[in-house]
Amino acid sequence: MQVHNSKSLSCGPWLRFSLACQDPAWLRKSGWWALLIALILRVVWGIAVPVMPVSDSHAYDVFAQNIALGHGFGWEPGELTAYWAVGTAAVYGLLYSVFGHSYAAIVVFNVLIGVGTVALAMSLARRWQGSVPAILTGWLLALWPLLIQYTTILASEILFNFCVLMAFWLATMPGWKWFPRAVGTGIALAASSYVRPVALLIAPLAFLQEALLQGRLVKLIAACAVSCVIMIALILPWSLRNLHVFDRFVLVSTNAGANFWMGNNPDTNGGYMPLPEMDITNEAERDRYLNKQAWDYVRQEPMAFVGRTVKKAILLHDRESVGVAWNQKGLEQRFGPKILLPLKLISSLYWWLMLTGALTGTVFLVRRCGWLQALTLPPVTAWVYFTAVHSITVTGDRYHVPSIPFNAILAAYGISVAVERAVGSRGDEPGV
Repeated sequence: MQVHNSKSLSCGPWLRFSLACQDPAWLRKSGWWALLIALILRVVWGIAVPVMPVSDSHAYDVFAQNIALGHGFGWEPGELTAYWAVGTAAVYGLLYSVFGHSYAAIVVFNVLIGVGTVALAMSLARRWQGSVPAILTGWLLALWPLLIQYTTILASEILFNFCVLMAFWLATMPGWKWFPRAVGTGIALAASSYVRPVALLIAPLAFLQEALLQGRLVKLIAACAVSCVIMIALILPWSLRNLHVFDRFVLVSTNAGANFWMGNNPDTNGGYMPLPEMDITNEAERDRYLNKQAWDYVRQEPMAFVGRTVKKAILLHDRESVGVAWNQKGLEQRFGPKILLPLKLISSLYWWLMLTGALTGTVFLVRRCGWLQALTLPPVTAWVYFTAVHSITVTGDRYHVPSIPFNAILAAYGISVAVERAVGSRGDEPGV
C-alpha cells in the first residue's frame, strides 16, 4: 500500500485512473453514468430548443404528415416521390399517426435513438478494443455537441447511425452461429438502407475482419450473401412501388445520380447545389440523365476528378456546424442570434479534437497490427467507406455524421493508449 501511495503522489490522477480501470464495478458505473449524461443532455436540449424545420427537415415533416394522412410518400396527394429515402419520413409518419402532428414525439424518439446509439457504440468498442476504450467511447458520444443538437432536427442522420451500429452489433455477436448473425445483419441493413441507401454496400464490411483474421472465409462469404439477400428481399416491396410510380426500376431512391452530379459538374464546389432546369418530369429518368452527365464530365477530365475527390475528402472533415445551422430558427427565437457563433465554435472545436483523436487511434492501431490488419478493423473500414462515398459524390459536414460513432471508438482507443503510455513512462505501466 505504501508503494501505491508514493506513486499516487508522483503521478496524481494518472495512477488513480489506471487503478480504477482495473475495477469492473467502476467500469460498469462509468458506463451507466455515460448513458445517464447522454440522456440528460439530450432531454435538456430538447426542452430548451424549439423544433423549427428547415431544408431537408421541412421535407421530412411534410412527407411524414402525408404518410400519416394516408396520402403516400410525396409533397402533395397524387405527387409521389422517391427522391429522398422513405425510412425517416415513414418513422415520423408513424409517430404522427399515433400522437398527431407533434414535434414532441419526434424529440422523444430522437432522445431514445441518441442514447441507444451511445449504448451500441460502447458495446461494439468493448468487443473490438476492451473495457476502457468502451467507456471512453460512451463519454465522447454522450458529450458530442452535434449529436445533442440533432435531438431537435428532423433528419436521417442519427437514425441511420443507430441502424448501422445495430448491423455491426448483430454481425459480430459473440456465441451466435453465422446464419442467425447474417439474418439479423440483413434486417438491420435493410432498415439502414431505407433511411439512407449508402448502407447498401456495408454487408462485406461487417464480416470482413472475421473472414480475414479467423480464416473463416467460406462461412463469412455465405453470411455476407445471406445478409444481402435478406436486405434486398426486404427492400424489394418499395422497389416495386417505385416501378409502379416511375415505370422504371428504382431500388430505394432517385437521388444517386443527382448527388453524383452535384459533386461532378463544371460548376461544382463539391457541396450541395440546386438541380439544373430540365424538361424531364420523371424522377427516375432525371436521375439517370444527371448520372450520365456526371460520368461524361468525369471521363473528359479524369485527373480533375481525382483532385476533386481529394478536395471533397478534406471538405468533408473541415468543420461541424450543421447542427447549429439547422437549429438556427429555434435557437434565435429562444436565445437570440448571438448564441449561434459560440455554439458553432464549440461544435467544430469538439469535432477537431475528436478527429485528431481518431487519427491518433488509427496510427496506434497500424503500429500495433500493421496496415493490413488495421484496415480490416470495423471502425477503420466504416470511416474509410463513408469518406469514399461522399468524396466521390457530394460533400459537406452533415455527410461525416455516419462516421462519428466509429471516430469516437478510434479516438477512445487513441486516448486510452496515450494514457497508458503516459502512466507507463512514469514507472506505473504494470498498474495499467
